[in-house]
Amino acid sequence: MIDTIQLLCSVPILKDTALTDDAPKTYPWRQRLGDVDVTFRPITAADRDTILVFTRALPEQDLLFLRMDITQTHVVEKWIRYIETGKTISLLAEAEGRMVGYCSLHHSEILWTRHLGEIRLLVSPDYRGNGIGGELARQTFALAGHVKLQKLVVQMMSTQQDSQTLFHHLGFVPEAMLHDWAIDRNGRTHDLIVMSREVDEDL
Repeated sequence: MIDTIQLLCSVPILKDTALTDDAPKTYPWRQRLGDVDVTFRPITAADRDTILVFTRALPEQDLLFLRMDITQTHVVEKWIRYIETGKTISLLAEAEGRMVGYCSLHHSEILWTRHLGEIRLLVSPDYRGNGIGGELARQTFALAGHVKLQKLVVQMMSTQQDSQTLFHHLGFVPEAMLHDWAIDRNGRTHDLIVMSREVDEDL
């Protein structure tokens, strides 16, 4: 299972940004992954209903682990306000005429953690295994470098084995396990896993 990943960034969305040294990208960016043509682009206010359709179609197992209930209109509107004010950068993936995933980057505003960015990532179950989650994460990593972040952090429950495997392959290493630190939508507590990687490390 692929979880969400937030990253706070105190700059506006970058429309024309080189995401890798050898493959400069501009948005919208189109790429074929597996047998699917995927379009990547920044989320905007116009995507509110698109996001709600996407999240409300997720299986209950995925909804259990959301850190914010993005099936709720007011929560999505708050997320979009963060994007519009530059507090969050969020990329969306579209395939076959619908939203199939997103990745968000949040930059800590706390003085002593201002070099950190937190990622949240979510991909539709129907499109997992095509590399969409990995590509969303890579593009988000590149944006983190442009906003001068030094380290990326991801948090997930200990039961989210697929998420841990994905981020391990993307160069993240475990930093801590916090006992009963997270609680799901059904009120069950879980150990929280914290993983990180340096922004300037090669993928």
